Amino acid sequence: MANVEESHFLIRFWGVRGSYPTPGPHTLRHGGNTSCVEIQAGGHTLIFDAGSGIIGLGSALMQQIEPQTACNVALFITHGHGDHLIGFPFFSPLFDARTNLHLFGPQLAGHNIEDLIVPLMSPPYFPVDVRQLPSRRTFHTIVDEQCISWSQGKPDPGVTLSTETMSEKSDEEPRVLARFTTSHPLNGAIIYRIEYKGRAVVYATDVEWRNGIEQNLLDFIEGADLLIHDAQYTTSDYQNDKQGFGHSTVLMATEVARLAHAKELILFHHEPTYDDNQLDMMEADARAHFARTRSACEGMEIDLLA
Repeated sequence: MANVEESHFLIRFWGVRGSYPTPGPHTLRHGGNTSCVEIQAGGHTLIFDAGSGIIGLGSALMQQIEPQTACNVALFITHGHGDHLIGFPFFSPLFDARTNLHLFGPQLAGHNIEDLIVPLMSPPYFPVDVRQLPSRRTFHTIVDEQCISWSQGKPDPGVTLSTETMSEKSDEEPRVLARFTTSHPLNGAIIYRIEYKGRAVVYATDVEWRNGIEQNLLDFIEGADLLIHDAQYTTSDYQNDKQGFGHSTVLMATEVARLAHAKELILFHHEPTYDDNQLDMMEADARAHFARTRSACEGMEIDLLA
């Protein structure tokens, strides 16, 4: 991780499940951990969501950094639901003085991202108070159409309006664009677009397009080399009793990929009651509508610059 060459734009999946972790023999191939995706770009470690998958990622990061070497990490939270935050108190870099963590997320229900995160890891809910840990933590509450970017050679990111950075866009460092959507109840969620060396990944989980996707969000996703998209339900389950839960069907995901001219689609945020065989069938169904589709599995790696 820390030694990944800067010529890579590497995406690793550490947690792909939605709602709650589902360990057991029925989820061995796809995995039972909840949402967590790592991206290595330009020598930077970017993490998207802190579901139970972040626990294994944190251990791996600590094993690979050298003594006296800083562990610079940027963690991007989509929203405040428990399946996307459950692993945060067990993220081992938090307990290490070498860690420099920048944490980004939306304001929800009147609470900034620090107010949302800190109670998860403080008494009486947790025996260790995150405010007393040796790591350095910087919280950034971001709003719609903001951009997180790095200056070359510097570990700390800056936050600007996306329109301010367009004229200064450089492929030598990654940048992360944020777009807020209200399609996930009750408070909404952020979709992230990560750009580096002429390639783009969009992380669009916990979205539901009951009436079709808005044009401004299609424009945001447009041309992504990799679209990681919520696809929690089959159409029949959705129509029977899952409407309004804030999650997409496989057909919703493939429709977005087609309309936004994505190059590849990854089905994500798998329904916890579906076993591996069910997810395989959903993948096959998706490919009939969008050929370049894969179902996310823990341990999957994709290098967009390979």
